[in-house]
Amino acid sequence: LTLQDCQKLSDLSLKHLARGLGRLRQLNLSFCGGISDAGLLHLSHMSSLRSLNLRSCDNISDTGIMHLAMGSLRLSGLDVSFCDKVGDQSLAYIAQGLDGLRSLSLCSCHISDEGINRMVRQMHGLRTLNIGQCVRITDKGLELIAEHLSQLTGIDLYGCTRITKRGLERITQLPCPKVLNLGLWQMT
Repeated sequence: LTLQDCQKLSDLSLKHLARGLGRLRQLNLSFCGGISDAGLLHLSHMSSLRSLNLRSCDNISDTGIMHLAMGSLRLSGLDVSFCDKVGDQSLAYIAQGLDGLRSLSLCSCHISDEGINRMVRQMHGLRTLNIGQCVRITDKGLELIAEHLSQLTGIDLYGCTRITKRGLERITQLPCPKVLNLGLWQMT
């Protein structure tokens, strides 16, 4: 179900959606500015849901990610790109309760190497990771990713301005990379 850019969609709408469409497998709520962490509490019990897109939902924070992680979701794909209230604590919640993810997009989220450290130790099945424009990620974060996410086949590093040649050398040693988006603005 795609409800992209439905600005009038509210948390109450998500409550009704979760009750009425309990077997829904994919839900795209990108650019739905009217939903918040409270709405994610309703979605957290949709055990059939496999893919959730919350891209550019400005009112989603670490609390909303906590609701998703503590519910009964078995997501394989989650996109919280451009949710600028999503930070390192969200990665800890994801590692605790959404460790079955195969695809995770965190583009432009407020995450750092510390959050990466908390996440990668539990996310061994992750196949694709988008951390583009996460300007607090450094070579240390890439080293952690390379060390713990051996199943990773795709990683987006576009705009990660604190990454150097050392970090790139480490990430290119992954056993089965197929897609590597560097698009670095500057590199030392």
